[in-house]
Amino acid sequence: MEGTPTVSPPPPVLEAWSVADAQPLAGGQAEAFRAGDLVLKPVTETAPAEWLADALDGVGAPSDLRVTRPVRSRAGAWVVHGWCAWKWLDGEHRAGRWDEVLEVAARFHGAVAGVAWSPAMEASHRWAVADRVAWGEQDAELPPSVRPVLARCRPVELPRQLVHGDLGGNVLFDDDLPPAIIDVSPFWRPTGYAEAIVVADAVAWGGAPDEVVERLLRRQGDQLLLRALIFRVVSDLGGAAAYQPVIDLVLDA
Repeated sequence: MEGTPTVSPPPPVLEAWSVADAQPLAGGQAEAFRAGDLVLKPVTETAPAEWLADALDGVGAPSDLRVTRPVRSRAGAWVVHGWCAWKWLDGEHRAGRWDEVLEVAARFHGAVAGVAWSPAMEASHRWAVADRVAWGEQDAELPPSVRPVLARCRPVELPRQLVHGDLGGNVLFDDDLPPAIIDVSPFWRPTGYAEAIVVADAVAWGGAPDEVVERLLRRQGDQLLLRALIFRVVSDLGGAAAYQPVIDLVLDA
């Protein structure tokens, strides 16, 4: 899931933000670079990227949370030659702190609860497609492992808002600073869906105990976790086997 970036920000992008010597950052999709106090990332779809930058630029973070902030180019643009910039935030991912990640998720979703939906946030990348499949808004050929999961899905009537759909590795902790939220993956869903994705990832990739899933099921039932599992499997069929223990847990509940 991680690697080394192979495409560096071109000179016009560095000039647009008055930075130089961009260094690759490990983790995530291996596409980000640090240049001074900025993180430069490539953009595949301009409209959703500009929408997210506008949305997060206007959010007031509580005192116990730091939220990633977009940075305009010298000319005032959010996106230049297919790249955008975000303010660097100190901190590190700390394995095993799933309960704290869920607490931070609640703070973040409270902070962005006032963000209004816009058609500009709709995207066509594989995660956006997988999210729509998970919510029955788009059809796809599903692997056998998740067909029983889909069969268990029932209508969900919960409030929807901007949520971060990939919190597991994107909450940073620092001994002297509040937790930080970075690299927002925007979806318009119930906040519990984002929490369910965290829990599914925790067991699949982070070695979390089954108890993490059981606590989530007691708190919110199975419907959001079912959709989180479909989302993760459809977005990365190669990683489907990692989610089988969570699938077994939720189907046996």
